[in-house]
Amino acid sequence: MTSPHRPASHGIPRPRVWAPLHYPGFATLFIGYSVSSLGNGMSAVAVAWLAIELAHGHGAGLLIGEAVAAYTLPGVLVALGASRVLKCLDPRLIILVDAIFRAVSLALIAGLALTDTLSPILYVSLLGCSSLFGLLGIAGDLAATTELLPSELHVAANSLNSVTSFSASIGGPAVAGVLIAALGPGLVFAIDAATYVLLAGAVLASRRYQPPTPIVKSSSAGIRDGLRALWRFPALGAITLLCVIFYGLYGPVEVAVPLYVSSVLHASASVLGGYWTVFALGATLDALGATSIQRFGLWRMTIAAVAAWGVCLIPLGFTTSAVIGFIAMSVGGLVYGPFIPLKKTIIQRSAPGELLTQVAAASGVFTVSASPVGAALGGPLVAALGARATLAFSGLATVTTALVAVAVLLAYRRRTRKLSGDR
Repeated sequence: MTSPHRPASHGIPRPRVWAPLHYPGFATLFIGYSVSSLGNGMSAVAVAWLAIELAHGHGAGLLIGEAVAAYTLPGVLVALGASRVLKCLDPRLIILVDAIFRAVSLALIAGLALTDTLSPILYVSLLGCSSLFGLLGIAGDLAATTELLPSELHVAANSLNSVTSFSASIGGPAVAGVLIAALGPGLVFAIDAATYVLLAGAVLASRRYQPPTPIVKSSSAGIRDGLRALWRFPALGAITLLCVIFYGLYGPVEVAVPLYVSSVLHASASVLGGYWTVFALGATLDALGATSIQRFGLWRMTIAAVAAWGVCLIPLGFTTSAVIGFIAMSVGGLVYGPFIPLKKTIIQRSAPGELLTQVAAASGVFTVSASPVGAALGGPLVAALGARATLAFSGLATVTTALVAVAVLLAYRRRTRKLSGDR
C-alpha cells in the first residue's frame, strides 16, 4: 500500500543508519529529543511514586491511575480541536510549544513538591497541563523528520529516534530510582523540566541551521483534513487500524505480566523488572535494524513484527519457567524494535506532504488511546481468564491480526494490479 505522493519502498538504497546525523538541523533536534526522552524515562517512575507519597496511604491506586491518565490523554482531546495550531505553525514550532508547556508544568510540580505544598488535585491538574500538546508534539516530530531529511533517510531517522526512546526506558527508570531514594521525586521532575528546556533550545537552533519550509495555507480545518486522509488513502487507514489493534492487544499484557510474575512464577519484583529490561534492551538493539530490513518491504516487515511479537507471547501462557519468560521477552523486544520506525515511515511516505502533521495527529488520536484502553480492559480479562490465559489470548489474537493483515495486503495488491492492467 503506497501513495502516489511518495515513492514505493522497493528499490530504495540502504543508507547508513547514522547518515541523518550529517544534517545539522536534524542532528540538533535529535540531541534535544534524546535528552528529553531520558527525562521521560525518569518521569515514568516519578509520576507514580509522587502520587503514592501524596496519597498518604489512602487511595494510592486511584491517584496513580489519575496521574498516569493525566500525563497522556489530555493531548488527545487537544489534538481533536487543534485545527488552527496545525494550520498556522510549522512542525518544529509545534514541538517547541509542547516543550514549553511541559517544562513550565513540570517545573511547577517540582517546586511545589520540594516545598511540600503540592496537593493531589493540583498535581493531576499540572500533569494534565504538561500533556496538552503531547500528541501534537509527536505529530510535529514525525513531520519535522520529513521536512529536514530526504525520503531515503526517513527509516534511518525514525530508527534513531526509536532507539533513543527505548534506551531511555532502560536507563531513565534506574536513574530516577536512585535519585528518588536519595532526594525524593521532586528533583526528578525538576530534571525532567530541564530536559524540555534543552529540547526547546534544540528546536530553535535547528531552525537556524535549516529554516522551515513555507507553510501551505489551506481553507479547511487541519485535524479534519487528517481524519479524512485516513479514509481517502488506504495505507494511512490501514496502518492506523493495525496499530490500534496491535496496541490494544498489548494493553492487557501490561496488566497480565506483573500478575504472571507474582502469582504464577511466585517471583519477586526484580524478575518483573528484568522482564521489561530485557524487552527494552532487545527493542533498542533491533530498532536500528529497520534501516536494513526495509529493503524487504515496509509493509511486509511491519506485519512480520506484529506476528513475531504475538508468537513470543504465546509460550508465557503455557509455562511456569522464569527462564523461558526471559527468553520470550528478550526475543519479543528484538522483533518489536523495528515496528515503530517502520510504521512511522509508512505514514511519512503515504500522506500528502502538506497534510503530514494533520495526518500524524489524526492517526495518533486513535493509536495513543489504544494501549490505555487495552490496559483498562485487561483488568477484567485477567480476572476472568487468569494471567497465563490472558497472555496466550493476546499472543494468539496478535498473530491472527497479522494473518488478516497479510490477506488484506495481498488482496489490495491484486486489485491494484488488476486495475492497472485494465487501464
